[in-house]
Amino acid sequence: MHSKGIALLILAALLALPALASAYTPWGAIYDAARDERSVSDIAADKKISTDIKATLVNRDGKLGLAVKVYCYLGKVTLLGQLGDDKFKAFAEATAKKAKGARSVSTHWVAPGKEDTTKADLEIAAKLRAALVGDKDISATQVETEVFGGKVYLIGMVRSQKDADKAVAHARAVKGVTGVTSLLVPPKKK
Repeated sequence: MHSKGIALLILAALLALPALASAYTPWGAIYDAARDERSVSDIAADKKISTDIKATLVNRDGKLGLAVKVYCYLGKVTLLGQLGDDKFKAFAEATAKKAKGARSVSTHWVAPGKEDTTKADLEIAAKLRAALVGDKDISATQVETEVFGGKVYLIGMVRSQKDADKAVAHARAVKGVTGVTSLLVPPKKK
């Protein structure tokens, strides 16, 4: 292997380390907690709720279960996806409502297109991620994005309504976006 190829492999490995650390070590959990508006116990409870729901959906039907995105913030469950099977959508919603610790459930279903995820959707998601990360005034690591047929869904907990509004503005500014739905949760007012 040429030295240039080795250098690229080393660079790729170094770039992957933070993601691996976040996924497989306690340091990742600490990093996730440090950038989240929730307490560590709230993060753990939300993760358990979303994981339990996802596991039940995938156990019922692997393909359809994977098509449903499950998010949970402070017990508020959000299900979204590009799914045409009404029976499975009803099953997913019922499963979420029965999940221990789930306080509320909202659903956002998009009719399937010719493809589950288009190249254009992936490009929109990448451009939006770059815009969010490039804005040093908002905590972009707390904003998750899903794109279906050009429609952007913003999900997560943000530090303020101002951060939520800025994330929406960034999404609307991306070429090809046909709509934006903000499911961002600002902190509770005291």
